Amino acid sequence: MALNDLLKKIVISGINTKGLYYKDTGNVFSKKEIGRGDLNKINYQRITIVIKLYFRNKQIKKTMTYDNITGLQAVKQATMDRNVLKSELEDKGIIIKKTFRSLNDLWEDYIEHKKVTLSPDNIYSMQTFYNKWIAKQIGDMNITKVITTDLQSIVKKILTTYKKQSLKEKAEGKVREYYKPRTAKTVQDIMRPLFNYAMNQNIVQFNPAIKIEIPKFDNTVDFEISEEKRLRLFDEIQQYEILKYRGIMLFLYYGRRLNEALTLDWRSIHFDQNVYVVEAIYAKNTRRTEYPLPKVITKFLKEYGIKKNGFVFSGEKTNHVTESTFRRHWKKVIKRAGIDTMRIHDTRHALGNTFINRGESLENIGKVLGHSSIAVTKRYAKTNLQTADRLLSDY
Repeated sequence: MALNDLLKKIVISGINTKGLYYKDTGNVFSKKEIGRGDLNKINYQRITIVIKLYFRNKQIKKTMTYDNITGLQAVKQATMDRNVLKSELEDKGIIIKKTFRSLNDLWEDYIEHKKVTLSPDNIYSMQTFYNKWIAKQIGDMNITKVITTDLQSIVKKILTTYKKQSLKEKAEGKVREYYKPRTAKTVQDIMRPLFNYAMNQNIVQFNPAIKIEIPKFDNTVDFEISEEKRLRLFDEIQQYEILKYRGIMLFLYYGRRLNEALTLDWRSIHFDQNVYVVEAIYAKNTRRTEYPLPKVITKFLKEYGIKKNGFVFSGEKTNHVTESTFRRHWKKVIKRAGIDTMRIHDTRHALGNTFINRGESLENIGKVLGHSSIAVTKRYAKTNLQTADRLLSDY
């Protein structure tokens, strides 16, 4: 689809929105012009607005991305950004680029930008990987000088580096292993969006991470759990003595990612519609998604004590329960269930594998797990929500 077909003109009374266009990559709007009332549909999603300016009879476009704000706030911010860009054109004849001396400088700016959309744990993981593999090797390079070969050299270094062994592994004489392609792929996973960000900021003209070559590897999940142990795990969760952590585990058992459960707000639970919402800023796929509310969770929430607002699982010293605090309780439960090893995220694998074994379609399972899909119609999404409700009721 051509860019102009994606652009929806923004027209709001009382606000000068001249030259502002919403980039509708998700086909949210069927019309070519959107107003104030339409903006509610994109609240707290990643909002991309294209600013069109004319300077010396030449059209100039600038793409701006806004996170963690309402549609109306994004439009108001875009009007201010447009005015700044217009002043730059009038004063300098060009739009001033953000300048960074090095890749490390850009990374620091990018991480600050991502803190509003990613969990602290994700930020920590990204920063740790960047520090270990990228910063020391090419971090001091001028951002405009980084090419695919530089990034490919990091991939090669990862694939030819031995993993650190524990004292136990050394004592047992275990053969040392190289880091696997799955680890090397992280270079592409974090550098690609970094350079996309740099392109949106008009810092670089191309993305060198796109052409990184990673050896093929099997990305399937090996985790398996018997039906007997899965049901025993469910029993142990329901009997867990501390209500707060029991509730988090129930949301995990029914398919939510840990961060989605920890950041769930009371305002996102709609008992009258029997659904709850994971807002875009807390979702891995950065999309606001509705999920059916299982009867077991509804029963728990009533016992837990329903409130009007705030995080459902508030922390003692933090806004909401943290992963490190929750992990201790998770270890207790899986031990009681007689399960040797089960990561928190494996609850999703258990759910997906169970449905696969029951012959459910990948589309239906994807809806339950909140996986991204392409060009999903509203009718299709509604049908799948109902199907997800049926699946979870039988789970």
